Amino acid sequence: MADIVYEIQMQSPMVVKRGLAQVCLWDGSMTLKLLGGENQFSGSIVPEYAFQMTGTLKTAVSELPGRLQGTLSEEGLRAVLHTETGDFPIIGVLGGPTGEEP
Repeated sequence: MADIVYEIQMQSPMVVKRGLAQVCLWDGSMTLKLLGGENQFSGSIVPEYAFQMTGTLKTAVSELPGRLQGTLSEEGLRAVLHTETGDFPIIGVLGGPTGEEP
């Protein structure tokens, strides 16, 4: 099964960060290609494409462990990354080349 790629925007406290979310349905993982790096999250995706995952968001100055919750559909990706420093909303649309940041 091929990965699904979404072009995403994550709202940070200062600005909107753009990147890609690469979703692997067969193993329930998602890679957020944001902030110049790859951030791996793993967990579960239910048949209705709701998901809950855990992982770490790497920034220029620290690593933020977090819980990623949201939904996937043909219309897009909607999620929130919950961290100890706050919540970061993420929206996305299908598309984007695998492995390249927009």
